[in-house]
Amino acid sequence: MARQEPLVRAASAVRTVVEQGADDGYAGLEISGDRVLLWWKGAPPPAVTDTARAAGVAVEVRAAEHSREELRAAADRLWRSSGVEHGGQLQAVKIISDGRGLEAAVRPGRKSPLAPLPELGVPVDVVEQEPPTPTSRCDDGVPWYGGLAIRPSGEWGGACGGNENLRYTCTGGFGVHIGSTEYLLTAGHCATVGETLLDGAGQYIGEATLRHAEHDLVLVRTDAADRIWDGVPGVSDFTKPVVGWVWTFPGQSLCYSGATSGANCGYTVVKDEYTKFCYEGRCWSDLIAAKRKGRFSVAGGDSGGPVFSLINNSAWIQAAGTVTGTLQQTDLLGNKTEWVIFQDFGTATRDWPGLDTINYLDPM
Repeated sequence: MARQEPLVRAASAVRTVVEQGADDGYAGLEISGDRVLLWWKGAPPPAVTDTARAAGVAVEVRAAEHSREELRAAADRLWRSSGVEHGGQLQAVKIISDGRGLEAAVRPGRKSPLAPLPELGVPVDVVEQEPPTPTSRCDDGVPWYGGLAIRPSGEWGGACGGNENLRYTCTGGFGVHIGSTEYLLTAGHCATVGETLLDGAGQYIGEATLRHAEHDLVLVRTDAADRIWDGVPGVSDFTKPVVGWVWTFPGQSLCYSGATSGANCGYTVVKDEYTKFCYEGRCWSDLIAAKRKGRFSVAGGDSGGPVFSLINNSAWIQAAGTVTGTLQQTDLLGNKTEWVIFQDFGTATRDWPGLDTINYLDPM
């Protein structure tokens, strides 16, 4: 991840300019080897090219067939006509970050009888996949660290770290603030507005006060901290400080930390973004996927946990998002591939203007 630090800073600088309004033609950003790829339909505006030139690393502009705005509009039309929320068979829709089109997912065996899709003016690749499984340390204290075990009052959940006296259903994400008010950010499916959240030992954390259900995000008002839990729950717990947050980009290396599976790294952000993602009647939008081969890690109870990038020789972390769920696949040869599905922190800052991480140091 140290090699990627200057690339992530450069991509974040460009993305910030895009978010500020210089977005006409923008398709996506990607970290590829020693450079940042910027996909754009037409010519990027001067504000973008000036930022790219000043980034200090190679930022290569590549032509995109479609802009992100065009693909998002097409994805919305596709979902309204064929998504499970509207009586259709599509479980998920993704935007490909290089602007070439969309990918839509149906359950295994349902691709052939799929009803004709509407004419969208952009390519749509239909794939078969199992629906995602949502993921849900053990006895923390004030101020609360990200990565701790949490549960709504009245729910019992599983034993945290093997201790039957410490129970949880989800994982806390990051300590954040809007102005002077502090919150714990976690997954929206872990609590509804008005619910009281407890830690694994049953200690009061706070009340869920702000929620964006579609983006699977919720804010719990509490006294939060500038660190997250790392290590194996109940075995080798330790913490790392938070130093700001980053946008996520295809090719970026990320880790997550869950109250069930602990800290796991080696995930690479893939080239597409889920505009819709459904499981058992619950649907979320604008989710990101990061992929790792070799073994499965994400498990029930990890929902809401921090997704992050390592900096400063892995001593510090930068917030990248919160866990929503996982997709896990084993091929005929027994090879395992896992995707951690998460909501990126940048989306949370759009949902709640002024939202920022509680930081150990000012971001670099």
